[in-house]
Amino acid sequence: MTARKVANHIEIDETEVRSGQTGLHVRYVLVFSTLLVAFGFGLAALFS
Repeated sequence: MTARKVANHIEIDETEVRSGQTGLHVRYVLVFSTLLVAFGFGLAALFS
């Protein structure tokens, strides 16, 4: 680990900070689920 203390805070390299980045599939799931919710609201508005 290349963390180093500078004054009153700790600095970490960008590559180590970004190592927990989520993949692209998370974005696809978010977009798809948002579209399904909007579609569901549309159906509910038509049939109510």
